[in-house]
Amino acid sequence: MSFAAATTGRGLVQGLGGVQPLEQLQWKAKTQGGSRVFVKRGRVGGFRTMAVANPDVRSKSGQDMGKGQSGKGSSEASKVAMETVAKKAPVTSEYNVSHKDLPIENAYLPRALQAVDAQNPEGTVGREHNDYTVLQQHCAFFDRNGDGVIYPPETYQGFRALGYSPTISVLAAIVINGSFSYPTYDGWIPDPRFPIYLEKIHRTKHGSDTEVYDTEGRFLPSKFEEIFNKYARTRPDAMTYEEIIRMTDALRNVNDPYGWSAAKLEWGFTYWLVKDDEGFASKEKIRGVYDGSFFDQVEREIKQGKNKDKKVELQKIDAKNN
Repeated sequence: MSFAAATTGRGLVQGLGGVQPLEQLQWKAKTQGGSRVFVKRGRVGGFRTMAVANPDVRSKSGQDMGKGQSGKGSSEASKVAMETVAKKAPVTSEYNVSHKDLPIENAYLPRALQAVDAQNPEGTVGREHNDYTVLQQHCAFFDRNGDGVIYPPETYQGFRALGYSPTISVLAAIVINGSFSYPTYDGWIPDPRFPIYLEKIHRTKHGSDTEVYDTEGRFLPSKFEEIFNKYARTRPDAMTYEEIIRMTDALRNVNDPYGWSAAKLEWGFTYWLVKDDEGFASKEKIRGVYDGSFFDQVEREIKQGKNKDKKVELQKIDAKNN
């Protein structure tokens, strides 16, 4: 006999174990979908709860499962069920993924306050999140006066604090505030000051991205690990410029030129900011860009005179573009 439990109202109870208080009630026979089932109703923790038992379906015990998994046929079926490559879809081989389990508790749970990965299961320890989502933390670096609104001069100041030249910083302020201001604004008429409101920054999420940020601005550890699982071919903990370009190409959604351009610009800025002397963008630094902690580190090092080479290098890039 198989059992199921469900609630209506404010919550959901999984399995018969969640409705133990109902055991004192009597099962009532009922015909459902041509099958005879037994139903009993009650309340658990203030929720209206219903448990259903079907005598015609027998649940598998641990012993039954063990038997079902033995044998060549079952072993082959298990292998097929775990396969990540389809021969008639070459792209699945080109961007294959590992079978290894992620060493993160609840890796598929979106994290609101911390950018969590396999090496940092608690996120950036010691850094104040200020009850901002990870996406808000990423953007808050550019909120130079901490009022929750980012104006173009603040975007300019933020890029200058990261070592970018005046020309690149001006262009960044024009493009970023010009693109992201209106989506975060509640009115119909655009604000000529082009403010970006951190409270509504999740509205600026575009297509053709890595989906590390979910639609509310939370951080998805599984998606972050997937970046390196799929696209880091030279080193497992870092990416080259070519690998980043291949990744942004692979992530393109159909008919999304805005998303394509935004992804290229964002990852271009990120690469030139975090790359080391060997040309690698490390996983740890990229994670720090996602939650903004690496921005704080770069600004601090530049102020202390420890990152002068990075500042000069970024200005050389600007000179080449001019």
